[in-house]
Amino acid sequence: MPVTPSQEDYVEAIWGLIRNKGYARVSDIADRLGINSASVSKMLRKLDEDGVLVYEKYRGLNLTPEGFTQGQMLYERHKLLEAFLGYLGLSDGTAIHETVEGIEHHFSPDALAQVEMLVRFIQMRPQWWHEFLEWSERTESESAEVRPKDVRTTE
Repeated sequence: MPVTPSQEDYVEAIWGLIRNKGYARVSDIADRLGINSASVSKMLRKLDEDGVLVYEKYRGLNLTPEGFTQGQMLYERHKLLEAFLGYLGLSDGTAIHETVEGIEHHFSPDALAQVEMLVRFIQMRPQWWHEFLEWSERTESESAEVRPKDVRTTE
């Protein structure tokens, strides 16, 4: 399993490219991650050494079965967290994606399992979630009414 957030980003990007295009080139990975090709080549050599992929300079790369499984798991984790943030009321797809990019590497397997259970519960019982959102909006409005508008401390 990739051990750094950067390695996870690479494996997830490579998996997505292979899934969508059938292949992943250094330039495609660089574009997807917004980095230069030299950095991509360096990381590909490291992932090759770690057994995540097979990389031959100027010839291409392929994920190993382990790398493919990891990439799929990382992709599914990303999509799960995007769904979770969507349920929380975030609607801007770009903002959701950027937020997930910032947090996805910090979830323990147990925490991720609980998020998955909550998302599944919401999907199975959407009315429950709508009731929660309505309650949340009412509570927020009530709290705003009693909350001081401008609290200043005086000495």
